[in-house]
Amino acid sequence: MSTLFNFSRPPFNHLTHGAREQLSKQLSICYFRAGQVLLRAGDEPPGLYLIIKGAVEESAPHQHIGDYGVDDLFDIEAQFSGCCRHSFTALEDTLCQLIPREGFLKLCQQEPRFAHYFTADLAEQQQQWQRSKLGQQNLAEFILTRIAPEHLQPALIVDNNLSLLSATEAMAAKGTDCLLYPTQDGKLTLATRKTLLHALTLKGFPLTTPLSVLPPEPLIGLALDSYLFDALLLLTRHRIKRLVIWRGDEVAGILHLTHVLGLFSTHSHVLTLRIARANTESALEEVAREQQQLTRALFAQGIHTAFLMKLIATINEQLIAKAFSLVIPAAIQDKVCLLMLGSEGRSEQILKTDQDNALILPEHCEWPTQMADLQAFSQLLERLGYPLCPGQVMVSNPAWVKSVKQWQSAITQACLFAREEQLLWLATLADAQAIAGDRSLLAPVARELRSQLAQRQDLLADMVRAAVAFDTPLTLFGRLEQKPQGLDLKRGGLFPLVHGIRILALENAIEDTATLGRIEALVAKERLSAEFGANLSEAFRLFIRLRLHSQLKGAGGIIAVPELGHGERDMLRQALQQVKKFQQWLGVHFRVRQ
Repeated sequence: MSTLFNFSRPPFNHLTHGAREQLSKQLSICYFRAGQVLLRAGDEPPGLYLIIKGAVEESAPHQHIGDYGVDDLFDIEAQFSGCCRHSFTALEDTLCQLIPREGFLKLCQQEPRFAHYFTADLAEQQQQWQRSKLGQQNLAEFILTRIAPEHLQPALIVDNNLSLLSATEAMAAKGTDCLLYPTQDGKLTLATRKTLLHALTLKGFPLTTPLSVLPPEPLIGLALDSYLFDALLLLTRHRIKRLVIWRGDEVAGILHLTHVLGLFSTHSHVLTLRIARANTESALEEVAREQQQLTRALFAQGIHTAFLMKLIATINEQLIAKAFSLVIPAAIQDKVCLLMLGSEGRSEQILKTDQDNALILPEHCEWPTQMADLQAFSQLLERLGYPLCPGQVMVSNPAWVKSVKQWQSAITQACLFAREEQLLWLATLADAQAIAGDRSLLAPVARELRSQLAQRQDLLADMVRAAVAFDTPLTLFGRLEQKPQGLDLKRGGLFPLVHGIRILALENAIEDTATLGRIEALVAKERLSAEFGANLSEAFRLFIRLRLHSQLKGAGGIIAVPELGHGERDMLRQALQQVKKFQQWLGVHFRVRQ
């Protein structure tokens, strides 16, 4: 067996011992001088090359396609098509190992996991990598599990004229703890044993009282075949114990919290219940300290990045909203609207970062203690682990507290003068999400922002310059930069992607504030191709996962490239190439020079 060949490199680590023996006998060493053409467009490839030393350029007439360095494979596509689309030239003296094409294709037939590595897109490669690191029986399997009939408690649906006594007897006979009945307008509502008990004991209703007398509760539910994770998210967000599961227009059954928690033992729901029950600032501070432990546990168990962001964002939202309710006078809370901005507004904050918030006031708001209350709110958030914003983007700064008309006027002024700091202000406001108080106050402000900017291609072009200004951390030859201080993915990957997608969302009047949601909406509007949108989404998820891993290790989100495995380096290089391609597309679309 060749001592030069690294069988620990994906996907060769998936090969059986016999397949490795077979491959070793077929390997040969090839040497190319700088400037020598290895393959020409139209050639039938002799096999798959693995670079041991040196660098190779892939090109078409008058166009540079990409570069390959040590441990890179080429030309994969030609192995399956039988013909090279592009030319490959040695950029320097290069040493390669050659896997004959016939032997490579035979291995692909014999080893499906090996073959899938070469045909998978970036999303599938990430899933393969996570499975290889975490094994098959992990939390990620639960996260991707869909609600099925076997998860459900049968639904008991009764007439609304049924008495409280008869309804209780029906539940006992059925062995269930809740029932559904139609309201006067024909819509279903849910009543539990607790509902009936309170009606009889606290309200003093007679046993003969019909169910129709009870105040109806809006049903919260999901469609059958939705993700169990989404069910957990709804249960967590609304602090309820049951969801109605629908099959079309019919009730398929009831999904109970205890069943979900039996499968999903992260204690996230317990944490949100503790947030809801925290009636003092000190109690809330105690709960907040456990949030990072939950994040570590979820990440260690292999939870999918997008789901992790959703769950932690929900907990962040409840934590901040609870702080708001503890500090802001009760008479004011329902009249104003608390906004989250930045990564919190996009629901992309996993670890706590600087405070980014704002407030919308109703017209003629009487609030004598406003400044003191908002200062106290910012101070409480700081004790909860959210540092004060260096740029003062906080409700404790009067510049971020305005009435609806004042916000609309400020948007008009910013679009009129369009100074650099005003364009940054508009971009910040574009991520606003209402999390407490009168959430309807945000709609007219958001409409004003989108309507003003959707017609201003000149402003959008100025705003997008920041997204194309940062260079992706790739070398001239398309390899990952090996800087001593590490690789800053936020600067070179996340920001260009997030900001570029934000500007496209503004151009197309898209209301979603989350990056993944915006990409999906842009694809739906055919502003991005489905393939390009999927690649950008997976690049975003990869950046988030790698940065979080670094942050949890105490490295501050800086990526140490030598510590990454071959598979991770391959995916990261591909993801950064997608961002670079996106920056080039933005430059052409908005006519901005890079």
